[in-house]
Amino acid sequence: MWTTFKYTAKMLTRTPSLFVWAFAFPILLSTLFMFMFSGLDAQESISPVPSVVVADAAYEGSAFAQMIDQLSTGDDPLLDVRQVASEDAARDLVRSGEVAGGFSVDDEGNPVLIAAAGTQSPYSSLSRINATILQTTADSYAQNAELLTQIARTNPLALADADAVQQALDAPAATEQVSLTHGSPSQSVRFYYALLGMAALFTSQVAMFALCQVQPNLSILGARRTVGALSRTKTLAATLTASWSLALACLLAAFAYIRFVVGVDFGGREGLCMVGLAAAALLATALGTLIGALPKMSLPAKSGILTGATCFLSLFAGLYGEPCMQLADDIARAFPITATLNPAKLTTDLFYSLYYYDALGPFFEKMLVLLAFGAVLFALSALFIRRQRYEHL
Repeated sequence: MWTTFKYTAKMLTRTPSLFVWAFAFPILLSTLFMFMFSGLDAQESISPVPSVVVADAAYEGSAFAQMIDQLSTGDDPLLDVRQVASEDAARDLVRSGEVAGGFSVDDEGNPVLIAAAGTQSPYSSLSRINATILQTTADSYAQNAELLTQIARTNPLALADADAVQQALDAPAATEQVSLTHGSPSQSVRFYYALLGMAALFTSQVAMFALCQVQPNLSILGARRTVGALSRTKTLAATLTASWSLALACLLAAFAYIRFVVGVDFGGREGLCMVGLAAAALLATALGTLIGALPKMSLPAKSGILTGATCFLSLFAGLYGEPCMQLADDIARAFPITATLNPAKLTTDLFYSLYYYDALGPFFEKMLVLLAFGAVLFALSALFIRRQRYEHL
């Protein structure tokens, strides 16, 4: 049995087509993803808001000008400010879309927000984020100015204490930032997880090819093994164990490349990821065994079925871009059973559960489904294999 395992493993590693699909393809595709998605997460960060100020005499002599200077300078500025001489020039920039909005200062030193004319709300022409930033800037200054006015009216001597004034202006945070997920949400990791789901399905080619090699009607090697001393059950067990081992090795190589070369985050749970890959490789081996056991079909036909099924199922795992990812999410919400019956989606969700959830319950649930799915496929494969009889070799 050990000899069968050893020579099956050697035979599989020396098959070029298996090397391409099970090993090289995931690495090449992840390298392509690395260049495609290099700026995807960076686009989610907030850039300085392009804005304009009317730098007239009222503005230059106001405390609001000092606040704008603080917000537009430094290593991480909030505003990207342009100065113009008149309010008309500022409105022209806003209408043209060159800036998100702007400020002027009235005779009393209060800031006035400048937005596109002809709208019901001064913020309707701005993006939601930029409008919030500009509005908060004006409101914050107005609140602090009103607070200092009240202090000067009720207790003028308090203004002489700089620490007391600073403490009054530093309002306590009304919200606390908490993370509802184990890892920080990232758009790009979803595509790499879907890639691993596709890679797991491609390794099913290994078991399919190995099983075809032990079938006497498809290969000379299978005919020799059929008349050999080793029982059919032990031959199949050694063959499938070698197939699973090679499938797992290919997935671990792809995982190591994605983790350490591409730099994809797996939430610090790399050990559990490898356990999940072992279960995914087992499911892929079961799928390949089932297709390989189909009677009266040639090896190229079986390989074509697996390749087509892999590409089709990967569509519903969201591998082929953001529209496909949205489609996969919509289908999973509307018909949750489809996510369970799709091995590519199931493997993808296995990594989601490790990355996004603090608890390990969702991960083990996906693991049990993978193992149960694999057991069902192995049982179906056994039915086909047991009924196969050969009139002559």
